[in-house]
Amino acid sequence: MEYLRIAPDDTQRWDNVWKLYEESFPLAERRKKEDHLRACQDERFFPLSVWDGTELIGLMFFWEWDSYRYLEYLAVSPELRGKNFGSQMLRHLRDSAHTIILEIDPLINELSVRRLQFYERAGYTLTPYRFMHLPYRLEAKSQELLILSYPNMITKEQHNDFVQFVNEEVIRYCEQGGNHPVVPE
Repeated sequence: MEYLRIAPDDTQRWDNVWKLYEESFPLAERRKKEDHLRACQDERFFPLSVWDGTELIGLMFFWEWDSYRYLEYLAVSPELRGKNFGSQMLRHLRDSAHTIILEIDPLINELSVRRLQFYERAGYTLTPYRFMHLPYRLEAKSQELLILSYPNMITKEQHNDFVQFVNEEVIRYCEQGGNHPVVPE
């Protein structure tokens, strides 16, 4: 597997990555293309796509700052799900000294429970921390999310560092534009 940043001028690959992104995440959780392109200019943002030759395996978009990595998006091509690619991508992500933080939907259905179990099998720990994540689109609503971390459970201070980064940096690359800060609990 090869991890690549795909530039928009690589039209075929870019279109495949963007299609997977749009199909994998609800509207409220997705950036508009122009916001994503702006985020790609930020040196802390790593929009990686995963390939086997010319076949798109998946995508993994994350932010890196100080001693943290925030896994914002992880998706595997639908026809390849259940074949261990997601686990391999998570192993690639944790190949650093960074504390990794990600969020998932609350446990309200079988899919959300399976998602939690997937991350727990990969070594992530569900934390007691929650926060209201702003939608990336003006027409959508905020959503309460659960926080997981790797390799250990983060402290309240680390959680606050994460929320501050999302509040001040990540949110700049969405329609909300940082007008409504994410508030730590």
